[in-house]
This record gives sequence, C-alpha cells and structure tokens, in this order.
Amino acid sequence: MFKASVMKKMSGLLATLMIVSILTPLLAFASGFGAITYKANGNVTGSVYFDGVDYDALKDQEDVTLAVYDEKGNKIQSIIANKDKSRNVTGVVYFNISGTISDATYTKIKLKYNDVVSDWVYKETSGGYPGGGGGYYGGPLGSIVDFNGKADAYKLADLLKENKNASLEIQNDFVLLPASALVEGETLTIYNENTSFTLPIKALKLEDLAKEMGVELEDLLIRVEMKEVKDDALRAIEDAVKALNAKLIATPYDFKVTAEAGDKTKAITSFGNTYTNSSINFEGSADASKSTGVVSNSNKLAFAPSVFSKDGDNSKVTIKRNGTGVYAAIETDISFNDVASHWAKSYVDLLSHKLIVDGYEDGSFGPERNITRAEFAAIVVRSLGLSASASSSSTFSDVQSGDWYAGVVSAAVQSGLVDGYEDGTFRPNAQINREELAAMVVRALAYAGKDVKVSSTEQDALLAKFADANSIVWGQAELAAAVKAGIVDGMTDTTIAPRNDATRAQAAAMLNRLLNNAGFIN
Repeated sequence: MFKASVMKKMSGLLATLMIVSILTPLLAFASGFGAITYKANGNVTGSVYFDGVDYDALKDQEDVTLAVYDEKGNKIQSIIANKDKSRNVTGVVYFNISGTISDATYTKIKLKYNDVVSDWVYKETSGGYPGGGGGYYGGPLGSIVDFNGKADAYKLADLLKENKNASLEIQNDFVLLPASALVEGETLTIYNENTSFTLPIKALKLEDLAKEMGVELEDLLIRVEMKEVKDDALRAIEDAVKALNAKLIATPYDFKVTAEAGDKTKAITSFGNTYTNSSINFEGSADASKSTGVVSNSNKLAFAPSVFSKDGDNSKVTIKRNGTGVYAAIETDISFNDVASHWAKSYVDLLSHKLIVDGYEDGSFGPERNITRAEFAAIVVRSLGLSASASSSSTFSDVQSGDWYAGVVSAAVQSGLVDGYEDGTFRPNAQINREELAAMVVRALAYAGKDVKVSSTEQDALLAKFADANSIVWGQAELAAAVKAGIVDGMTDTTIAPRNDATRAQAAAMLNRLLNNAGFIN
C-alpha cells in the first residue's frame, strides 16, 4: 500500500503531465499561411510555412507554386513563393510570397498549396494606411469595414482620394461611414452579393448637415442600409403586385440613408435633383419591355426609373431615383383594345408595362384623345419617379388641395417642370398643346441631368425647316431643344404644329423618347 506522501507526489506528477499534454498541440507547428496583404495594385505579399510530411517534401526546394482562387472558387492564376533561408526552425520550412494578381479587380482571394489553404485575403483599396499595410483593424485583413459595420475613417479617406467615385464592398446589409472621410469624394458605391447603392456625397451637404444636427463633422456618421423586406411588409407588397395582375421578379429591398451622431438621427430621403443608383440582383432573366422597377409607398407600387442587365444566368435591376425607398421589380402584361394597329402601339404598350400610363375602364387607351395639362403633368412626374403627395396649399388659384392633380402639379412646379399663367392660374383641365408639351418634356430631361443646350444660331437652323415655326409663341428654345434631342418630330416634314392640341399617343411617344434619352428605361 502506497503511503499518503507517495500518492500526493504521484498525483502532482500526473497533473503536470496532463497540463503538458494539453499545451503540446498549442506549441507545435502546423502547415499554414502567415499574414498576407493584397494591395490595390494587385501585389500580394506574405508567408507560408510547412511542417510534417509537407516539410519532408519541400525542405530542399527553393520555391513553391501557390494557386490563387477567386470568391467563386475558380482558380484564376498561380504565384511563386521563395524559400526564406533566414528562418531556422527545426522541422519547419518558410517561403516568402511576393507576386501580382494580373487582374486586380478581384475584391478577395484565397491562396492554396495542396491541402493548405489561406483565409480570405481582402484587397486593400488604397495604400499607405496608418500602421502599415496589412495590419488588423477589427475586420478582415486589409478591409475598410470592421465586423461592427463601421468604416475606418483613414482608409475610407484614402480610398476616396484615390478615386472620387469609388466602390466599397460590405459583408452585411449596412455600413457606417465617417462623414469626415466622405468629404474627400463625390460618390461612393456600396455593394454586397445582393444589392448596391451609390451614395451621392455632394448632395448630402455634409458640413451643413453636421451644423443642423449640432455636432462637429468628425462626430457625424452616415448609415447606409440595404435590407431585404420580410414578413408583413413583404406580404403587403406581394398583395399589391397581385392587384396589378403582375409577377414579382426581384425581391424587395429597403434602401435607407441616415445621419447619426450620438443619440441624434436624421433620415435622408431626398437628394434634391441628384439621381442615384440602387440595384437588386435576382435569379433568371427579365424582358425589359414588360418589366419595370417599382417603388413601394404606403403599399402602393409606382414606376421607378430602371434598367435591366444580365450577368450569366442571373439579372440585375438598377433603380434610378433622387431619393431612397423600398424597391422591387415586377413583370406586367397590359394591353389595350384600341391600339393594335395604331402607330403609337409600341410606345403605349411600353409605358403601360412601366405603370406610367393608364387606360379607361372599357379597356381602351384612347390614343387620339386630347390630353389635359394636369394629365400630362401627372405622367411626367411619374416618369421622373417623383413623389406626388397633395399639398395643403397651391400657388395657383384654380388648384385646390382636394383635387386629384394637386400633388402632381405641386411636384411639377417644385421641380421646375411647369409654369402657370400671368393671372395666377394653372388651367389644369385645359388641353395641352404641342408647344407646351415639348417644353415640359425638355425641362424634365434637364431635371434628369440631360440638359440639351441650343445656341441661338443652332435654334434658328433647327426650326428653319418648319414652315409654321413663326406660329411658336414663346417656346422656340424648348422646341428646338426637343427637335435636337429627337423627342419631337414634325407633324410632316415641313410642319411642327406648335399650337395643335396634343393627343395621348403623341404624349406617349414623347415620354418614351424622354425616358430613353435620360437612360431611365431600356
């Protein structure tokens, strides 16, 4: 029988052996990669080391070839790592990585040698960060955004100094951007695997915004969110799509921009007359002639200026608006019983699929009917994707807050699209003539960022071919610009008929050309 003292010594020895056995794996080497940097210019540096059977196979080699993989798992090239002869660790051989990714557009890569694989290596989108390239900043190696979704001010400023219209990949559905860094740029496109949003920095007027919130610019953050719409909000949109006899083809996302400083927040919903892009990726393809981007407002869907593009087996809808909102894409199949053989059929069909023009209850469109000033103001406002909420007051004596057109007239006036008459009236129910129609479309084109400049000499030349140009009362410049932009055709080769009342078909044709010219449809 062992004595108690012997048992005590044995217990101590066993405890020591157990601790050593636990610690041993932590002290041992295993093949792997050291710190790696991937610079904006494509240069990759770092180290890789091997032990065990890898050491036996590679200890006498001067270099190893590493495979480089993109984020989809495709091998894109190889780079060489040379033996580091300055490191003498028993049973371990080191190689220094120094190569260049020939196509530096990849935002992240992995390196691989047989079964030894690196973590994701994120591209540094500018060089010379504080503390040296490749340091750890609370996120993926070399990244601008940390795991809490906040961008590093120094890195973001460097990115925008290098490219005033830069792009920034994020891994989540939001990002916090220091305003002090944003002032270095003009736009910043934030994107992830599902969506993207281009922040129009200049339109934010950051210094004025900081003063309005009572803080210093250095304390102001801009939060950008691109969140998928779910649950009750999604069901409400799905119901609105069904009510239109349409099909939802792109998942709805809520795009938000918020200014934050401590406990102060301010939602930024409008960028004035600055249009910006919000995109949603979706599976499958879309017929651009029957599909449209939409904005959801109080569970009602309205046209949002939008274009569709293809990427392999998938597609993308890019919404173009001067604000934020809940966006999606739908496919419609609307037709009218009185345009089948009409010259404006393609224009009418396209605008109806875009939710811009409506028909009548009997299924007709009435292409040869005249259109009123209020009706045309409504479809121009829709075409630009503007909000049209009725105002409690009006600048015109004949537009009351309860009128159906009060909101669209207010939006058209605020956007500089329409004028009233000298007697203070708008005359909403008066027929609109071709001169007024052309003027409104040209102003809408300018609002969309496509201002058509016409010199006095050019104006005379553009209108000279029309024998009735002398009947233009006040809109010579606007009609000449409309002719130059290809928005207005003559009634014949030699007449432009400026005083003729416009028809719904002519309005549809002009709007179609406006939208194509502005890049608001495809």
